[in-house]
Amino acid sequence: MKLIYLTTASTNVDYETIINYCFETPNPSNQNFHNALIRAFACFHNIEVVSTSLINSEKLTKENVKRSEAYENHIHYNYLPIKNGKFQKYFTIKKSLTKFLKKQLKANGNKELLLVIDAMNLTLSNIGQQFAKKHHIKTLGIITDNPNLISNLSQTNKTRFLKHFAKFDYYLCLNDNLNKLANKNKRPYVIINGIFNKTSLKSSKDSPDYFFFGGALYEKYGVKTLVHAFLNADVDSKLLIAGDGPLKEYIVRKAMRTRRITYLGTVSQAILQNYENNSIANINPRPLTTDFDAYCIPSKVIEYATSKSITISTHHPILYKTFGSSLVWTKDDEKSLTDIIEQVAKMSKTERDKKINRANRIAEDNYSINKVSVMLKDFLKTVS
Repeated sequence: MKLIYLTTASTNVDYETIINYCFETPNPSNQNFHNALIRAFACFHNIEVVSTSLINSEKLTKENVKRSEAYENHIHYNYLPIKNGKFQKYFTIKKSLTKFLKKQLKANGNKELLLVIDAMNLTLSNIGQQFAKKHHIKTLGIITDNPNLISNLSQTNKTRFLKHFAKFDYYLCLNDNLNKLANKNKRPYVIINGIFNKTSLKSSKDSPDYFFFGGALYEKYGVKTLVHAFLNADVDSKLLIAGDGPLKEYIVRKAMRTRRITYLGTVSQAILQNYENNSIANINPRPLTTDFDAYCIPSKVIEYATSKSITISTHHPILYKTFGSSLVWTKDDEKSLTDIIEQVAKMSKTERDKKINRANRIAEDNYSINKVSVMLKDFLKTVS
C-alpha cells in the first residue's frame, strides 16, 4: 500500500523559511501535528506528501527561497504552486494535484493507493475526494477540530466541512467525540489523541529565570488571564511569550510597559522547544469549556510534557487521566494561576525533576512517533 498524504504542512526547515520570508504566518500547531504524523506513517509505510505549503507560493518576500520539492527523514514532499487570487489559487492546485495523482494511479493502481487527507482543508478535501471517487481509491480523513467551534468560519463553510467529513472511507480523529461528529456512517477509525516530535535535545539551564507560553494569542485561550496572573505573582522572573494572533498588539504593549513580559514573535519549532526546555515552567492557560472538553485536546500540553521543564496546565479530562500528578494542574481564573506560578517558583529541584521525568515517560509511552506509528500500522492492517 502506498500512502499519498494531502496537507498544508512542510518540512521543518521549509517551515522556518516561511516564518522568515512570508507575508502570512501558518498555523504552527497544524504544521507540527501533521509533520509528526507523516513521520509516524512513514515508519512502516511507503508515503509521499503533497502539500499546499506557502514555501511554493507567491506570498514569499524572496523569490529564490521558493521550492517545489524537498526531503526530510527520507520522506518526499511535493509542493504545489500557490497563486494569490482565490479562484486562480484553487484551479492551480486542482490542476497540479490531479496531474500528480494520475501519475501515482498509473504507477500503483487504485487498489494499492490510499489518500490520507487533512480534512480541515476544504480545498484538499474537495479535490482529493473527487479524484478518489472517480477512480475508486480509498480515503482516510484526518479530523482535528469541530468546524462549529472555529470562530472565523462562516456557517456555509461549517456546513461544507461536515458534509465532506461524512464522505471518507476511514477516519483518524483526536478523540471519540470528533469521530462521532465526522464518522456518520460508522466506518473504520483510529483515535490518536496527540503526537510529538522532538527537534531539540538541549538540556535545561541550572537557574532558569522565566516562565514560558507558546501558542495562538487569543483571549479565549486564556492568554490575557495568564498575563494578568503572572504580573500579580510575587516571583523574580519573566514571562516569555511566543506566537501570533489577535492579541499580538496587546502583548507587544505589555512588553513595552514592563520588563517582566517579553514577546518573542513567531519562532521555529526548534527554537520553541529550546525555550520550553530552559524555562522554569511552561504554561497552558486555556479555559476548559464544555465544547473544548468534548472536541479539543490542547496539543501544547503534550509538547510541554516532553520538555525538561515543569508543565502547568488548566484542567483537561483526557490529559489529566493520562498525566495525573506529573503535571501541575490549576483552575483557569487569575488568582489560581497566580498562586500556582508562585508555588512552582518555590519547588525544590528534587520535586521538579521527579515530575519532569515522570511526565517525559508518560508522553513517550503515549504520544511518541514510535508509539503512534505502531497504532497506525495496526489500524491500516485491519482495513487493507
